[in-house]
Amino acid sequence: MTVGAEVSKRFLANVFGTVAGFAGTVFFTRELGAPGLGVYAIFTSFQMAAATVVTFGLFSALTKRVSEGENQAKHFTSGILIVLVGTALSALAFAAAAPLVNGVLDADAALLVPLGILSWSLMRVAGAFLEGKGEVALAGFIENGRYVVIVGLQTALLLAGYGVYALLWGLVLGQFATFLVAYLGYARVVPAFPSRELVGDFFSFSKYTYVQSLGSQLFKQADYIVLGQLFGTGAAGLYKISFTLTEAAMLFSSALSDVSFPEFSRLQANDRGERIRELLAKSVTYAGLFAIPAIGGGLVVGNDLLSVVYGVAPGTVSLGALGAVGVGNLLIAVLALANLSNGYRSVLESYFLGTNRPRISALSSVVLIVTYAVLVLPLAELGGTIGLGLVTTLSFGGSCLLLWRTLDYRPTRAVAKDVGTQLAATVVMMAVVATLYAVLDGVSGALTLCLLLGVGGVTYFASLLVVNGRLRNDAWWVVRDLTGEIR
Repeated sequence: MTVGAEVSKRFLANVFGTVAGFAGTVFFTRELGAPGLGVYAIFTSFQMAAATVVTFGLFSALTKRVSEGENQAKHFTSGILIVLVGTALSALAFAAAAPLVNGVLDADAALLVPLGILSWSLMRVAGAFLEGKGEVALAGFIENGRYVVIVGLQTALLLAGYGVYALLWGLVLGQFATFLVAYLGYARVVPAFPSRELVGDFFSFSKYTYVQSLGSQLFKQADYIVLGQLFGTGAAGLYKISFTLTEAAMLFSSALSDVSFPEFSRLQANDRGERIRELLAKSVTYAGLFAIPAIGGGLVVGNDLLSVVYGVAPGTVSLGALGAVGVGNLLIAVLALANLSNGYRSVLESYFLGTNRPRISALSSVVLIVTYAVLVLPLAELGGTIGLGLVTTLSFGGSCLLLWRTLDYRPTRAVAKDVGTQLAATVVMMAVVATLYAVLDGVSGALTLCLLLGVGGVTYFASLLVVNGRLRNDAWWVVRDLTGEIR
């Protein structure tokens, strides 16, 4: 496949899903408030955290084995069997812990979590199978398209008067619908019962990706549960709102990771060492393309984004010589930095998993988990949502550093220059936006906010393309590849 075009298509799919999720978050926040959104965020976290525990890293393992081209139907069936067993175990666990879970949720929904686990896991099995077949962009459009279905169902149920439970049931039903579309419409694989040897081969890889998947869920899931337990659903809701905004920073690096993983695997199988090195260099170059400017943008207009878009006033915090600083400015910038670390980490993990070295990826996840476990309570209690964002940043940063130091091939100086160009363009963008912000005397509404964001985006990408010839050339070839496929 044409990697540049495939990454761009997967990126567009990610944008599509994020826009739908963003619109839903704005509407639900205005209807239910931050506490109502916090209930939904914590429920989703229970679903995702538990699903990660009981699915044993099967999704990356399924993509890897299917991409190798043999016994694809049997590997698919292995994944389905793991999902069914895992769901049964989760149902027993949540039934036993229902009072505790309902207390954290502030809603009677513990027994609904296993249905969420089942629907999400089935959806991911179908998506992982398509990714292994090389249909990465297609899998992305289906997976991200679920947000349109989910938000539509949630909105209908909310208007029908079901309150916060509309969000929970809409999530479960939307995930089931997405699985049916992916499986019946595109995967269409006929299950074939695997042999004991094949199941053992499957687990030989998934035991490492299991640790990796546990680590990756700390960022998105454990934070909400911790906030709900320590500070209530309101704090979890504010964190969810800020995360939804900064999630856009990960869209491109996520697309890179999704596309490069099966591509690394295929190149490794064909002994294409030079192409592997080229793909790694490109992946590192572009992993921070959107996350780096998101940090700068958050520092300038973070509070205004939360106030204008969501109608939430996050307040200020006093920071030594800096004085009063908007909580939104700091929180969005910190979460964007965490996203940046996670983006580089995801790309490097794809390299090690694709080149059949899952132990290194698992070790980096152990570093992540230990760092998070040691720092989460002290920093969360000290700094609230911002402290928790710092914990996540440090955890992913440490994991990423270990992966980087373990690389057998280091990208060239050209990669460092390209990343440096992105940092320089971000500084230029911040200066321009801060100046315009001062001239306009702050943000007075949606119009001035859009103006500031538009000027910032144009300044960043214009600076980048004017100064960096390699990035300009890559952009030209990606456009040519995409137009060629459209024709």
